[in-house]
Amino acid sequence: MLQYSDAKGAGGKVIATRDSVNEWTFNDNASTKVKQNESRLNNASKTQMESMRGQFVEKSQEAEEYNRAQGEPNKALNDNSESDTKPAAAAEASTNADGTRRNFSNLRYPINVADSKQDIIKFDMHEYVPSEVGKTAVGDANVFGFSRGELGSSIGSVVLPIPSGISDQNKADWGSNSMTALDIAKAEIARSAIFDGLATGAEKVTQYMDAVKRNSGATVSAVGNSLAAAAAGVDGQALLSRTTGQVLNPNMELLFKGPSLRPFSFKFQLSPRDSKEASTVIKILRFFKQGSAPIRSKSNLFLKSPHVFRIKYVRMGANGELHRGLNTFKTCALQGVGVNYTPTGNYATYSDGVMVSYDLTLSFSEITPIFNDDYGDSDNDQFIGF
Repeated sequence: MLQYSDAKGAGGKVIATRDSVNEWTFNDNASTKVKQNESRLNNASKTQMESMRGQFVEKSQEAEEYNRAQGEPNKALNDNSESDTKPAAAAEASTNADGTRRNFSNLRYPINVADSKQDIIKFDMHEYVPSEVGKTAVGDANVFGFSRGELGSSIGSVVLPIPSGISDQNKADWGSNSMTALDIAKAEIARSAIFDGLATGAEKVTQYMDAVKRNSGATVSAVGNSLAAAAAGVDGQALLSRTTGQVLNPNMELLFKGPSLRPFSFKFQLSPRDSKEASTVIKILRFFKQGSAPIRSKSNLFLKSPHVFRIKYVRMGANGELHRGLNTFKTCALQGVGVNYTPTGNYATYSDGVMVSYDLTLSFSEITPIFNDDYGDSDNDQFIGF
């Protein structure tokens, strides 16, 4: 039970106790005016709590959508623009080569970008976490596969204005595949022998041979030529075409081969306007270059994966929120960092040696594919998703 004292602080008298979240009871130590307004004060407290609850629900819904985008439905939204970064456990750090950086700054360009209220793109850097073998995201112990380990806190971030030319392209790997009637027969014979025993496989051979004999002479000749070609180690279709002028129907079909990983490329022009912004630009270039570099072990025997990134578009607005009109990202690897030090075509520096402008090109690729269930099982007219 919480208690509330008068303005004298710790030495004052207790004038009220809180019976629930928004229920206060004022005792005889409270003034007559306060006790007369007890009901109004309780109603005001209730209104304030309801307002806070509504804001929390709204933020929770945004966090849920962002977590779905990251494939981690139970992980809280992590926006550390103003917070200190946190490196991973010290035990892991002890195996890295001396000088390995695991704690970066939170940087913004332009340095007053927050005041402008323009939409931004944010890059959060995280230490790479390998997959766990024998576990899957669906949580079924009988399903074989891998599960991505959960990333820890961000170890640094960069906020930049959203560049022009942003796009995404979702793909799946499909390819043509051919299988002749003879291939189908051979596969069926092998399946029967494996799953039903050698005797059943031999019986299946006899059935196919009887079926061939019941067909025309051209069919028998085609099958015979194909078997002869297989025995001789030559192309059966080529031999058949040379000897009969025809080929077996390849039954060509476009078949799904697997998912594809999405690449993303961003280009920024960084032109510092004063010495403070110049220092920030230098740090941003170093942030991406060092973050994309592999990590050596102390023994120099192993190379560890570079840091990975979470990317998101943010509408600044009044409070800042996940951009509803643009795509979301899964965790990305930074595969390329390109810097053009003379984007104007001429070598030009300020008096302190900092270039007057830099062109920064970043090439990312998501480290896991996009799956159907990543979007959820219902329409969401608020977020495009992936």
